Amino acid sequence: MKKLIILGLAAALALPSFAQAEKKVDIASIKADSVTVLKPYKAKDNWFFGVYAGTNFSFGENTRFNKGKMFGPSFGLSVGKWFSPAVGARLRWAILQQHHMVNTEMEAAYPNLDPVYKHGMTSVFFDGLFNFNNIFSRYREDSRFNVIGVLGIGFNSAFGFSDNSADWTNTGYEIDTDGGTYLAIHAGLMLNYKLNNAIDLNLEATYNATDDAYNGVRYDRKYDGYMYIVAGMTWHFKDQYGDRRFRYVTMTDQAKIDELNRQINDQRAQLVPPPPVTKVEEKVVENEVLNMTVSFIIDKYNITDLQKDNVKAAAKYLEDHPDVNLIITGYADVQTAYPAYNLRLSKRRAEAVYNMMVDEFNVDPSRIRVDYKGDTIQPYQKKNEWNRVVVFITEPRNK
Repeated sequence: MKKLIILGLAAALALPSFAQAEKKVDIASIKADSVTVLKPYKAKDNWFFGVYAGTNFSFGENTRFNKGKMFGPSFGLSVGKWFSPAVGARLRWAILQQHHMVNTEMEAAYPNLDPVYKHGMTSVFFDGLFNFNNIFSRYREDSRFNVIGVLGIGFNSAFGFSDNSADWTNTGYEIDTDGGTYLAIHAGLMLNYKLNNAIDLNLEATYNATDDAYNGVRYDRKYDGYMYIVAGMTWHFKDQYGDRRFRYVTMTDQAKIDELNRQINDQRAQLVPPPPVTKVEEKVVENEVLNMTVSFIIDKYNITDLQKDNVKAAAKYLEDHPDVNLIITGYADVQTAYPAYNLRLSKRRAEAVYNMMVDEFNVDPSRIRVDYKGDTIQPYQKKNEWNRVVVFITEPRNK
């Protein structure tokens, strides 16, 4: 039983550490000051409530698949929270009726006795939920079908053994009708279909491992088990934004906003008193994407010797064009990992180029800045691997 406890606790403790058609995109139209990310959520967001019903089947000492009487009813409730589109948790309560059979030798020796005895059982589990769709690919707001892994630890409490179990005790077959509470772990899969923004339909199959004595009989092994298959419905509560699901939002660089506000305030200050105006000339310089890029190996952010020449070329471009600065913008391909990881990877790629330009090619740090998009923008649509890149975008230099 110690192994069950250790395995279950390890699973529970590990939980918090978890946290289309081809379309042409003009790389010159990429905004260097925005990125699409999930909205910031709080502890009160992304909660759900579930109800379910189905059947269970015991894998006790005398399992017989050809006996329909071995299946018992199961009912339950759950409440939980999704911490991210990939990882969540729930507290699950169930009440079941378990059906068991005595061994064939005793059944043959006492043919007049009912070979099936029953008992009630309640179970409470703390489960980790792992959405495989969002672990292995980017979360999609419009996705309807998801496959969710379940891993949990809890306990089973047996009670209310049927009257005929006492008859078997009189034959020498020892059935403990007092019941008891036993530690258990379980693992399974849940198929989830989004009916609408508020409701999911679920089909779940889970195998439960518990102490050998949970069915009133301690046989020649340490553990027993049972499986339940249930169908249910999940209700998603509204979050702080009035949504019931995770949503993306386009975040704008706050430093950019602060700088624009400062410029506006400076201009307002110059209007009192208004200076005489004879002629106003304004030169608009649009951002330009340079034809030099720095490419990276999959899941890496170190700069190879071959790509170092492109960094050097970018540094030379700044030297030859004193009227512009450069935005170093990092990207990651959408197939490498999940969005949060790719965002960090693209940031490291852009920072690696920034550091090389400053440290090795003596570029003035004030003339370059770092931006990163993760996989939210894919500048190259035809080849996924081309998006493991850093792009240089010019912007006017404020002297």
